[in-house]
Amino acid sequence: MEIKDRYVIFPDLHFPYHDTKAFNCSLKVLEYVNPTGFLLLGDTVEGESVSHWKWAKKKRPPLEYQLPEINQEVEEVNKYWDELDEVLDKTQCKKKVFTQGNHEVWFDNFVYENPFLSQYKTQNIFKLKERGYEYHKYGKYIKVGGSKLYAYHGGHYTGIHHARSHVLNLGCSIVYGHTHDCQRAVVTHISGAHMAHSLGCLSKMEKGFLKNRLTNWSHNVAVLDIFNNRNYSLQVLNIQNGVTSYNGNIMEG
Repeated sequence: MEIKDRYVIFPDLHFPYHDTKAFNCSLKVLEYVNPTGFLLLGDTVEGESVSHWKWAKKKRPPLEYQLPEINQEVEEVNKYWDELDEVLDKTQCKKKVFTQGNHEVWFDNFVYENPFLSQYKTQNIFKLKERGYEYHKYGKYIKVGGSKLYAYHGGHYTGIHHARSHVLNLGCSIVYGHTHDCQRAVVTHISGAHMAHSLGCLSKMEKGFLKNRLTNWSHNVAVLDIFNNRNYSLQVLNIQNGVTSYNGNIMEG
């Protein structure tokens, strides 16, 4: 038995509203693990400037007033994404994969409403092709590195036991984000045992819409080893106050 590939997986970052310590710690994990593959589970971007919630209770202004704010957010997002890619460039990473989240879809919706602004589509405005990412649209299930593990952003099955709902409904092993909390569920089907892994997030824990409500959110990243028989081992790292450990080594952001 041999390890064919090793991936590092990041859940929801929500640039520029990411947690700085958790993000910096995650970069340290990347540097230490030196992965051959990297997966972003979507909602890498907050998308506040194009959010439908932003104009839910007030009239949307003309485009000339919207675009400066959108451009400012895009500039900030790309700055942090550049920082992430700079670290990846220093590793042995040969494959970068991005699965679109619902927050990135807001940019596509903005283009749908303004078709002459196609440069604001997710893959264009965040330079995914230039960055070297394999791009998958929101909701698409993909196999990670040819393994038996599937991935997508999340959101198809929700509720308090969303991990169990995923594995019961899909009948396969899957990793996802979206919910911002960390869950794992195992269900045995006739084809064998399958697992669903919810990876938490890397965003700030305080959000205005929560109104001080307590949550089960947690900061996590994962290291995925893919064996040459397509089986896998997924290790979820818990980040607390910007600190985690892997293989006996402490990483602090």
